[in-house]
Amino acid sequence: MGGEQAARLTGLVSARLAYSEIVKTANLRCVYLDHPTTTELDSALSAFEGGLKGRRLHETARLGLTGQNPLDVREPFPKVESHDAYLYGVLATPTDIEDGRSDFFSVQFVVSEAMAIVILWGPNEMGRTRSTELFGKISSDRSTSVPTNHSTSEDPGDVFVRLAKVIVTDLQALVSSLHDAVQRELAEIESALFNERYQSMSAEASRKYQMISRLKFEVVSIESMIAETQNVFNAISSGRVLIHPPFTSGKTETPPFSSDQRIWIEDLLMRARSLKAQRDGLEEEVRLLYERLESLETRRQTAAQMRFAAVASILLLPALIVGYFGQNFEINPWTNAKWSWEISAGVLAFFALVQFIYFKKKKWL
Repeated sequence: MGGEQAARLTGLVSARLAYSEIVKTANLRCVYLDHPTTTELDSALSAFEGGLKGRRLHETARLGLTGQNPLDVREPFPKVESHDAYLYGVLATPTDIEDGRSDFFSVQFVVSEAMAIVILWGPNEMGRTRSTELFGKISSDRSTSVPTNHSTSEDPGDVFVRLAKVIVTDLQALVSSLHDAVQRELAEIESALFNERYQSMSAEASRKYQMISRLKFEVVSIESMIAETQNVFNAISSGRVLIHPPFTSGKTETPPFSSDQRIWIEDLLMRARSLKAQRDGLEEEVRLLYERLESLETRRQTAAQMRFAAVASILLLPALIVGYFGQNFEINPWTNAKWSWEISAGVLAFFALVQFIYFKKKKWL
C-alpha cells in the first residue's frame, strides 16, 4: 500500500511539474466583468466554452455566472467545485456592515487551463463606490491601460489565490469595523452604567436599541458565509479540487495549485478560522451590549419609581397635616393665635425639607 501511495504521489508531482512548465510558456486569458450586460456575458462564456474541447459549462455554473440566482446576493454560499474541465467557484463579502441588511457582493469565477472569467455581482440598488473599489482590487493584476479582457502570465491557481486574498482581506476589514462599532457602543453604555451620577440615558435608549439590533443582524448574517469560506480553503488544502483528464495538459489528474499557492491557501485558511473566531466573539459582545443596556433601562425605571415615591411621600405628610387641621372643629390649638398661618406653613415646610434631604441622601431623587 505504501508503494502505491508513493507512486501516486510521484505521479501528481510529475503532473504538477509538467503543468507548471506548460503554463510558463502559455498565457492565461483573463476576463473581468463588473455587473456585465447580456452581450458581454454571452461573448465571454462562448469564448470560455470554446476552450473546453467540445464541452459546455454546467448549468449550475452558468446560472451563477449570469447572476440569475437571487440567493447569491442574499444568502451566498462560497464554494469551489471541479467540473472536470474547469473549476467553478463563488466567493462573497458583505456590501455594508452598518445598513442592517443582509446583502452581499458575489464573486463568480470559472478557471480552466486556458482561460479565466471573474464576474462581480451585487444588489442593483447599492451605490457604485464600494462595488467599483472591490472590482478594482479583484482585477488588480492588470494595469489601467489594458482592457478587462487580456492575457497574463498567471496560472489558474494564481487567479484563485488572488481572488481569495482580496475577499479575505475585505472580510477582515469589515469584521474589524464591526468590532470597532461594537466596542464604541459598549464603552458608551458602560460609562453610563458605572457612573453613579448618570442615572438615565432614556433619550438615547431607542437609538441604542436600534443600533445594537443592527449590529446583531450584521454579525449573524455573516456567520454561514465565513464558515463556508473556510470550507473552501479546507477543500483545496486537502487536495479534493482537481482538473481531471483528458481536460488537463497531461494524462493524470492535475491539482491546479502549486506548492507556493498551497502555502497561500493554508495562510488564508488560518485567516478564515481567525475570522470565524472573531465573529463568534462579536456575537458574545453584542449579547453583552444588550445586557448592559437592559441594566441601564432597569436602573432608569427604578430611579423613576423612586422619584415618584419620594414626591408622593413629601406631599403625603403635609396633606395629612392639612387634612387633620382642616377638620371642622371649633377647637384648634392656635385658631385665634396671631401667627397661626405662619406656624402651620413652617411645620409643613419643615417636614417636607426633612424628607427631601433624606431621599436625596438615599439617591432617590
